[in-house]
Amino acid sequence: MLSRLAEAFYWIGRYLERAEATTRLLSEHYMLTVEDRSVAEDVASSVVLDALSIPSGEVATPSMLVRSLVGDVGNPSTVVGAVSAARENARSVREALPGDVFESLNSSYLVLTRGLATAASPAASLQRVLERLLMVNGAIEWTMTRDDGYSFLRLGRALERIDMTARLLEVRHDQVWPESGPEAMLRAAAALSSFLRTGEAVTGDRAREYLVLDPAFPRSMLHSARVAEEAVRTLQTAGGDDELLREVGKLRSRLEFAGVPDDPDEVDRLAFEAQMSCIASGDAVAHAWFRQPGTIVWSH
Repeated sequence: MLSRLAEAFYWIGRYLERAEATTRLLSEHYMLTVEDRSVAEDVASSVVLDALSIPSGEVATPSMLVRSLVGDVGNPSTVVGAVSAARENARSVREALPGDVFESLNSSYLVLTRGLATAASPAASLQRVLERLLMVNGAIEWTMTRDDGYSFLRLGRALERIDMTARLLEVRHDQVWPESGPEAMLRAAAALSSFLRTGEAVTGDRAREYLVLDPAFPRSMLHSARVAEEAVRTLQTAGGDDELLREVGKLRSRLEFAGVPDDPDEVDRLAFEAQMSCIASGDAVAHAWFRQPGTIVWSH
């Protein structure tokens, strides 16, 4: 596969996952801050923006937080910006992308950029955005050929999911809102229903451990690390750098063989190391496939 196509598919996966994870986090955090007034609104807004590495500026209310994180096409860290970036990458590989995938992604982009995402109440609007993004992911899973393009998309999605889960944990819902925070944290990762089926009490420490180390939940760090390694092994048949395989393999093994930590701080350390490993893996992906030695990069 041409490096141009590989890079586009990889970033489609990352941007779509970023948009979905940000929407889920924003939706649950907004409801939490509206229902639980025990924390000042400016503090509640800043903890999310800091976790997402977005300047807080003058964001001081839940409504301002929604507008800030829904964002615009110029900022790929926001929902609109991530969807826009995914769409631009999809346009560049449209000939290699199923029509249903591009049409659903383009439709989501139009809904967001025409302001329909904020036309109703924030909670209802964010739910509409999430439904649109789920349609895009459904089209990907049901119509994309399982070729190298799909593997690159899957790799990007898995790495971004680990990073966004780490950022969700950095918000520390369980500490800032001790009573309702753990459930909000699980809902923000679409994990509450599956967690409740374990029969365990919803506590902050157990919820954080579940999101990092559960092997079966598809949005946990461990499960995502396994997906990333599987995608890399599939791509290794087409060439690539062994450094990337080593990096994702170490990431998966650290999480898989961590056992059940006695100290809650150990879970946080594992989450931080996984996030740092994602950064290193992203650099290794670019080195292996996107920026080959001797490549001429034209300036504009």
